[in-house]
Amino acid sequence: MYNYKNQVQIFIILILISSCKLVKNKINKDCTEPLSIEKGNYIFIEAESTNSDLKNWKLIKKSDKNFVFGASNNTYIEFMGNKPITGKPNSPLEYQFTAPKSGNFKLMLMSSKRLEGVRNDWCNDAFVKLSGDFQSANSFSKEVLEKDIKILQDGNDETPELQWNWASTAEKDRHVYSDFIYQLKKGEKYTLTLSGRSMRFSIDYIVLHDTNKFNDHQAKTNLQKINFSMGKVKNP
Repeated sequence: MYNYKNQVQIFIILILISSCKLVKNKINKDCTEPLSIEKGNYIFIEAESTNSDLKNWKLIKKSDKNFVFGASNNTYIEFMGNKPITGKPNSPLEYQFTAPKSGNFKLMLMSSKRLEGVRNDWCNDAFVKLSGDFQSANSFSKEVLEKDIKILQDGNDETPELQWNWASTAEKDRHVYSDFIYQLKKGEKYTLTLSGRSMRFSIDYIVLHDTNKFNDHQAKTNLQKINFSMGKVKNP
C-alpha cells in the first residue's frame, strides 16, 4: 500500500535541507537530519548539536532510563551537575549560528524537568548568554545579555515534570522577569552559550523566532505542526 505519510515526511525534510544551513556535530553522530536550521523566520538548533565537551550534560537517547518521549530525533541532553535547586554556571555549551535576516529574535528552549520527589519549581532552569554584533530588544541592556542569565520554564512550578514544556522566561534578579529578545543583523555570526544551573533539567532543542513575524503563540503552533508532520509530537 502506498504510504502517503512517508511521502509527506520526506518532502518536508527535503525542503528543510534545501533551505537550511547544516552545522557539523560530533556529539550525536547517528543523526541523519538537520541539526541546525537557519531559515528566514526561525533559527532551530538541536541541543546536542554542539562541539563543546558535554561535561555534566548527559546525552539521553530512547533506550535510556527516564527517557522523555516526544524528543526531536529521539535524543536530548540532561544536566546532571550542581544541585536540583540551583548552582553556578556549569559545563558551558557553545552554539554558533548566522542570522538569516535582520530583525528581533526571541529565544526559547524546548525543555523538561525530572524532579525525583523535589519541589515543582526545582530542576527547571539553565543559564544563557549571547556574543556577537547585536543589540538588546528587551528591557535588559546588551551588556546584561552578554552575561549568564537564568532562563526558566514558562509557568515555573505549574509545568508538569517528564513532559516537554517551553522555557523562555529570563530572570536577572530575584523575581525580575523579562524575555530574551535580540536584535540581530543579517549575515552576522553569533555564539549562544548554554550552561547548566539546576540538576535534572533537560533540553531538546533551541529556537529563536522573528518577533515581528510571529507572536509566541503563532511561533509555538508553527513549530508544533512541523514536529507533528515529521512524527515528533510535542506536548505544549
